[in-house]
Amino acid sequence: MDVSEEMRKGFEYVNAGELKSAHRLYSRLARKGVKEAQFNLGLLYSDINNSKHDPRKALKWYTKAADQGMAEAMVNLGAMYCDGIHVEQDYVKAREFFEKAAYAGYTLAQLRLGMMYENGHGVDKDYAQAAAWYRSAAEQDSAEACIALARLYGFGWGVRKSETTAINFLEKAIKLGSADAMELLATLYYYGEGVAKSHKKAFDLFQQAAAKGNSTAQTALGMMYMDGEGTEASPEMAIAWFKIAAAQGNTEAQFNLAVAYDFGNHVAQDYKEAAKWYALAADGGNADALCNLGDMFENGRGVEQDFEKAFALYSDAAEKGSWLAVCSLGDMYLKGEGVAASREKAIELYTESAEHGCEEAVEELKKLNAPIPAVKEN
Repeated sequence: MDVSEEMRKGFEYVNAGELKSAHRLYSRLARKGVKEAQFNLGLLYSDINNSKHDPRKALKWYTKAADQGMAEAMVNLGAMYCDGIHVEQDYVKAREFFEKAAYAGYTLAQLRLGMMYENGHGVDKDYAQAAAWYRSAAEQDSAEACIALARLYGFGWGVRKSETTAINFLEKAIKLGSADAMELLATLYYYGEGVAKSHKKAFDLFQQAAAKGNSTAQTALGMMYMDGEGTEASPEMAIAWFKIAAAQGNTEAQFNLAVAYDFGNHVAQDYKEAAKWYALAADGGNADALCNLGDMFENGRGVEQDFEKAFALYSDAAEKGSWLAVCSLGDMYLKGEGVAASREKAIELYTESAEHGCEEAVEELKKLNAPIPAVKEN
């Protein structure tokens, strides 16, 4: 059996889940200097689901394959150093590996190198260089590179600003099957940015992206069904798409689903189910979910009443920019729930919240006969 046949056998082992057999075969070939086997051995050691998972050995075998000029190994090494995966983060080393593979014409390396120039990682920030590398990758049909170029042209970073060119690159990415590009172009059609506003085109593109599993598009599609934008209103379809996106961890969808259960909007009212989805969205950093979950703990709705928990949730939401949460903290100080009662502190918080447009805070200030502040300009 020649090397190519053995490598094919190793691939069959991996597909069949026979990782021990694959490991034995690749180890033997790797020691003989077969770079493809060295690279595949690195992949096995990188796999956290593999019983032989060992990042240091993955680094060793990727390095050996890279030393033989294997671009895929260079990119994996670059990614490890760039993202600090099992090694100390080192942008300079990452750039060196990406650069070698990029000059060898490897598409993913060109994309990653463009990202380093765009973000100033390991190099001085240089949008023109980023655009050049993205363009090289786009010419090899990298949908991600097309999206990156669309972003640069949209903002005029390193290139002459051109919404038309940006749209053209998004359309190319869509032809390459990118759900992310579909979602981005749909958003532009929805708001009429760079294209004529069209909720119908937005709906169609969101639908295509949603079918491909893009959770942002699934959530947007749910909102369009809920509001009857670009399609006939269908709360049932809206809830169905929110559930699909929420199951994927989309915090906006989780929040929308929680609100539906909390208030019985198009589903049977279920406070426990609402609290579950608020908690998941809150874990993902959604400020509105943190605030609403705080309200549930404050009032014992769907959860056991817990003022300290409510105060902590409101505080977290406030730090994330929720002015309704700031108002709710004012409520807790006014009532002395979980904290020592303080009318002065409550008014201070209500005033701060009202300055940022919170109508609930304005109403509370009126009840206390406290001055109503002017809303600050953003």
